[in-house]
Amino acid sequence: MIKLEKITVAFGSRTLLDSAECTFTRGTLNALVGRNGAGKSSLLRILAAIDSPNSGEVVVGGKQLHTIAAEERAKIISFVSTQRVRVANLRCCDVVATGRAPYTNWIGSISKEDTEIINQSLAAVGMESFADRAIDTLSDGEFQRVMIARALAQQTPVILLDEPTAFLDIPTRFEICRLLADLAHNQGKTIIFSTHDIDAALAVCDAVAIMEKCSISVHPTAEAAEILKVLFSL
Repeated sequence: MIKLEKITVAFGSRTLLDSAECTFTRGTLNALVGRNGAGKSSLLRILAAIDSPNSGEVVVGGKQLHTIAAEERAKIISFVSTQRVRVANLRCCDVVATGRAPYTNWIGSISKEDTEIINQSLAAVGMESFADRAIDTLSDGEFQRVMIARALAQQTPVILLDEPTAFLDIPTRFEICRLLADLAHNQGKTIIFSTHDIDAALAVCDAVAIMEKCSISVHPTAEAAEILKVLFSL
């Protein structure tokens, strides 16, 4: 479970969130929506402890996020960014293996157990047959699945994703959202992803977090659909 407690986020004179509070529950898929510039990516970076809020606390599993050591946070929260890093000749299994970094020794040796987890993570996203494929040869949808597998290999109860359906065609957007829903429900993870693809989010998410006018509120999907109709004239 993740709680925001009176979170304020501001850049200069511009305030994105003002004493915002909400809760994301375990085993749920949550979409984070809002207008351009509402602060979705900024909030995800704060939830991932990449950035800090101006004030307030993020609480994960009953602990204040800023009090958790970086090594321990890496076992609690994984983050899939919008970056499309495609290194030539780097195999998919090697990309997923980087998710094991919090558990390996100082030289990053991969154990038999790590290899099994890497293979299981690829299988969970339907990419086991791509293990030896070069990452730069994948389609955008295949690439996104590999990055989700990397987050799974990190074995965190919380997964954050920034615009995971960007650059994808419509069928693939729904496939990725359904995959995330399955992972949340079957593996008991709290998954939060930012998106502009409201149709896909409403089709599969358990809840939708709406960022609007310096606040954030989390609603069951059916309730969120009605609110969004008013806000965005859907």
